[in-house]
Amino acid sequence: MSYIIFSIKVREDMTYNELVSEKQLKSKSIQIINYSLSFLGENAKNAIFYHFMKNKKLNTIEDIIDYIDEFEEFIISVFGYGATFILPIIINRLYNQFNVEPHSFTKLSLAKAIKDIKQRMVQ
Repeated sequence: MSYIIFSIKVREDMTYNELVSEKQLKSKSIQIINYSLSFLGENAKNAIFYHFMKNKKLNTIEDIIDYIDEFEEFIISVFGYGATFILPIIINRLYNQFNVEPHSFTKLSLAKAIKDIKQRMVQ
């Protein structure tokens, strides 16, 4: 009988529950972003993800969350003024899906929203 042992490198400053919560946050956040962009049509949404991931050399769609500032800038560069309508939709859905009340929507970026939700979920 043989056994395969997997070694997982975990950041030392994170507990197991925090690591799981962060993974769940990433997964759920990208699902919400995916759903929020669906109104553009499947082809347009997939093109946005494809070009951003190709540009950043990302392996999975969940990796976008690690580059959320750049993703937001990418959305702005693609849609220009239209991004002022798209980004609040995503931000609002994020807060609603995580059952977190935003402090304020004034000048709230996608990255700040995810950071805010993450901090309040840990508490």
